[in-house]
Amino acid sequence: MTTAGAKSKDRAIRTETGRSIADNLSARNIRVAVVGNVDAGKSTLIGTLTTQIRDDGRGKARSLIMRHAHELETGRTSTVSSNLLGFKENGDTIVCPGTAGTKKHRVKLEELIGREADRVVTLTDLAGHEKYLKTTIYGVSKGFADYALVLVNSRQPPTHMTLHHLNLCSAFGIPVIVVLTKIDGCPKHVLKSTKEEVAAMLRSPDVSKRPYTIRSEHDIETVTDKMGAVAPVVGVSCVTGDGMDLLRRVLFSVPKRRRHHEKKISKPLEYLVEDIFNVPGTGLVVSGFVNAGRLALGEAVFAGPLDDGSFLKTTVKSAHLARTLVGEVVAGDDACLALSLGKEQRKKLRPGMVVLRDVVEPVRKFEAEIYVVKGEGTTIRENYTTLVHVLHVRQAARVTDIVEVVDYRHFPVSRFGGNLGDGKDVVRPGCKARVTFEFLHRPEHIREGMRVIFRDSHVRGIGVITEVHNGKKAPPVQN
Repeated sequence: MTTAGAKSKDRAIRTETGRSIADNLSARNIRVAVVGNVDAGKSTLIGTLTTQIRDDGRGKARSLIMRHAHELETGRTSTVSSNLLGFKENGDTIVCPGTAGTKKHRVKLEELIGREADRVVTLTDLAGHEKYLKTTIYGVSKGFADYALVLVNSRQPPTHMTLHHLNLCSAFGIPVIVVLTKIDGCPKHVLKSTKEEVAAMLRSPDVSKRPYTIRSEHDIETVTDKMGAVAPVVGVSCVTGDGMDLLRRVLFSVPKRRRHHEKKISKPLEYLVEDIFNVPGTGLVVSGFVNAGRLALGEAVFAGPLDDGSFLKTTVKSAHLARTLVGEVVAGDDACLALSLGKEQRKKLRPGMVVLRDVVEPVRKFEAEIYVVKGEGTTIRENYTTLVHVLHVRQAARVTDIVEVVDYRHFPVSRFGGNLGDGKDVVRPGCKARVTFEFLHRPEHIREGMRVIFRDSHVRGIGVITEVHNGKKAPPVQN
C-alpha cells in the first residue's frame, strides 16, 4: 500500500472511532452548570465527583481541577471551565489510573470517557464571588445547560448570591438541583434552618419550585420526570463521602433535555465561537458549540461578523471532540475547529462570532419582549444603556424605543409603565414590555426566538427576541 493510501486508511479509522466518541459526547451528553456562593465548595465537589478522591478539608480536591495559579492560591474560581464525568451502563463512575490533577491524566480520562461512557455529564464550574457575577452570567447564557447544580453551604444561611443564582437559572428555564455541601459536622439545628431558608427561596414567585429532599434511590425515581416543577435537594460531604453516591445517581438518572442532535441537525450550519487559541504547529483554533447543522473537514465556511459586518472566508482543516480527531461535527457537539486563515485575518476574530456555511446579514437593532425583575429599583427609559447577553454574544446596547408595555403589575397609572414627568414611557421592576435595543459597537449574528438577558452589576431583566432589523441581504465577504 502506498504512503498516501496508508494515511487515508488511518484517517478513516480515526474518523470512524471519533464519530463513535462524538455520539457519546452529543447524544448522551448532559450539560450541568455548577453555581453557588464563593464558599459553597463548587470546585471541590467537581474534583471529588470526577476523580473519586475525597477532599482533605484543605483544598485537595479543588486543586485537581483548577487551571490557574491565582485560583489555587485564593481558592476562588474566576473563569469558566468544564470537566467530564463519565458513567458506565450500570451507573458506575469511570475513573482513570494515574496521578489525578495533571494535564496528562485529564487527557487520558477524557479519552477513556469518550470510548467507554454510556452517559457523559459535562460539569461547568462557574465563579461564585460577587465580583465575578458577570462571568457566571456569561457562562450560564452560553452553556446550553440541561440542569444546574446550585450549591449552598449547609453551615451558613443561604446568601443573596444564592437567590441571584436561582433567579438566573429560572430566567433561562434551567431546572435546578440544590446541593447542601459540608454536612459533615454541621449541627442539626443549623442544617434544618438552612433547608427551610432554601425552601423559601425555591417557593418564591420568581423561582416557583417545590423542594424535594433526596434520601434514597426511590426518591430519585420519583423526581426525574418532574424536574420542571420540583427541585431535588441533596446533602453531601466531600470529606466523608456522605451523599455523594446519591448525587452521582441523580446525575446518571436525569433525562437529557436539549436534543440539538435530533432537532437541529438538518438546519443550516451555526457554530458559536466561544474562545480563540493560537496552537503552535496548527495555527488558529476556535472552540465553541455546534448549535445547528453539521460540518465536515475541508468545507468552505464563513467566520464573522467583523466590526464592519463582513465575514471571512475560510476552510476547516481539522475538528476535535474531547481531544479526539473526528471527520465531522454535528448539532449538539462541543468542538474545536482549526481554521485556515492568514496572520492578519486571525487578529480580526473574537469570541461571540459564528461560523456559517451561508452568510446572512448581521443585526444591529432588534426588538425583544422583556420582563424587568423585581428587587433593586431599575427604571428603563429611552437611551437606557446596559450589557446584553444573547447566548455567547455579550455587548453593550441601548434602548432606542419602548414600543409597548404589555403588562404592568405594581403601578397601574396607565397601560404603560408610567413616565418621569417628561411624557416619555418608562418600564419599572415587575413590568413586561416590548422594547427595541441597539448594539453600541458592532452588529452581531442573532435570530428571532433567542433568549436575551440584560444586566449591569446584577441581572435586571430577561426576555425573548421577537424581531430583528436587518436588510435580509448577504454581507460582504473577505477572502
